[in-house]
Amino acid sequence: MPKYFGYSALLVLAMLTATSCMDSNLSENTYYESAWCVVQGRGNQIALVTDANEILKPSESLDSVRFKSGDRYRVFYIPLGNQSTYSTVSGTKLVEITNLQPVYVEGIRMREAFIGTVNDPVWLNEDPFFGGGFLNFDFQFYSSDTGIKHGIHLLQDSLVGRKLYLKFGHDANGDAKTITTSALASFPTSSLKQASDADSLIIWIRDEVTSHSYRLALKDTLNNLRTAYP
Repeated sequence: MPKYFGYSALLVLAMLTATSCMDSNLSENTYYESAWCVVQGRGNQIALVTDANEILKPSESLDSVRFKSGDRYRVFYIPLGNQSTYSTVSGTKLVEITNLQPVYVEGIRMREAFIGTVNDPVWLNEDPFFGGGFLNFDFQFYSSDTGIKHGIHLLQDSLVGRKLYLKFGHDANGDAKTITTSALASFPTSSLKQASDADSLIIWIRDEVTSHSYRLALKDTLNNLRTAYP
């Protein structure tokens, strides 16, 4: 992943252009599903493991140069049936992929050790949620079409009582506020510190006007998640 100012960055335009519509001529009556997934395998053996631990086998092979094991995507697909014929692995589904949205992945950072800023506005399309060993965000921010790199980070702050405070933040790197851009990000729960001492997360997010907080219960949650990244 590209870097600037010594810390990881989200290359916004690359993420958007990497989104691929696989078939634009499908019927309006076609039944679609979607899932957040992690790429597994290599070559013509590439599959997508969903956060519910199902295995999606694409009906057409994915490009093994572009799709690397461990990469994360939100996948839109048409189910074509269970795959006892094509795989001996239980829970495998043959699917026709219609759209892939890349998901930016970064570890949760300790605020006191973080170098940079996260003060530019960001909006959530839905509340943060756990899945697949990650804390996931579907969000929007201002950008332009100039290709300037943006930073997206989740910073861990203080533990107060049994509440663990974090900030989800955005660094526009001086980019102009020309258009509203949507993106996805996931942060491995394994990078969260002091989780065993807390019963909930309080996540702060700031838009142009004010700050918003979101509470996620932690009791038994992290123990029940499949950890995708150790």
